[in-house]
Amino acid sequence: MKRYTGAGVSEGSRIAVITNDALGNFVVATPLFQMLRSELSPQCIDYFGGTRIAELALGSDLIDRFVPLHGESPRGFADALTEPYDLVVNVEWTTWAKSAAAMLVGENGYVCGPCLDEEGRADLPFAEDDRGDLWRDQEWVSPEVTTRYPFLSTGFISEIFCRLAYLGGSIPAYRVRQQDPGGTVPDVLIAASASLQDKLWTVENWTAVVETMIKSGTTVGLLGAPPKSQKKYWLGADEELAIVSAGAIDLRGAFTLPEVVGALERCKLALTLDNGILHLACAAGAPTIGLYRHGIRRLWAPPHPGLQVLEAQAGETVASISLAAVQAEVEKFWH
Repeated sequence: MKRYTGAGVSEGSRIAVITNDALGNFVVATPLFQMLRSELSPQCIDYFGGTRIAELALGSDLIDRFVPLHGESPRGFADALTEPYDLVVNVEWTTWAKSAAAMLVGENGYVCGPCLDEEGRADLPFAEDDRGDLWRDQEWVSPEVTTRYPFLSTGFISEIFCRLAYLGGSIPAYRVRQQDPGGTVPDVLIAASASLQDKLWTVENWTAVVETMIKSGTTVGLLGAPPKSQKKYWLGADEELAIVSAGAIDLRGAFTLPEVVGALERCKLALTLDNGILHLACAAGAPTIGLYRHGIRRLWAPPHPGLQVLEAQAGETVASISLAAVQAEVEKFWH
């Protein structure tokens, strides 16, 4: 295997892409899929992700084959291995993803991103160039990232992934599968679960904002995984229960992921934490209010013109964002 540095992969090559299966991580990789296709003209782009985003990956026109890497037995992944790939692009740092990258790349193939070396005993060193420096740096939320790495025009994670793969064109917008959810979609769709405690907003604030909207005649729906699945992967169960108790329509698990995108395309406003639903909302073009931890917006806020970011102060969590600030932003959408 060899480190990819922007050359050596010819038209008609076979490419594999690896991510984890958090919703947001899949969505932010969709510009990477598009640019690999347009700039390298491969024979195929096969995607190795996980079962949680299978509904978006299966049938996507960005992907030729989807193979679950996370969420199923490792033996199942081994059974899915066929001929080696000419280029493997891995944007996931776990040991399992690095192992998979090493197994997927051919003896004479190229690898971009974290990977075990030929003997599987250590990490394959990154290239000794500016892209390798960025891989080694990992301080991607830094406000100086574009100064340190002039090949970046923004610090947005989708652009970082594309530039690390030596792709030089303009960064395309998100592209995800969308289906009509049927029926009536509430005016406001809320997503209140997250992967980390410091991403959560308070039960009291969610209750107040939902009750205020409903009193004004606004219909509100709660998006999310079915409660049993929610507790397996995410935090925020108490917050979700409070939102439903305050009068929101419980839509958790009611839609497939492509139908969630369709519902977001039809709603008047999405109000969400920094989670996968935020990225689906921006992909759908929905007006969106996103609640972020301090500084994280630089890396994880999509350049979507309809996204309004509310950010915690330095040293504070999302819970510190005031109810008044959120209500003021909500009010702007109705006046």
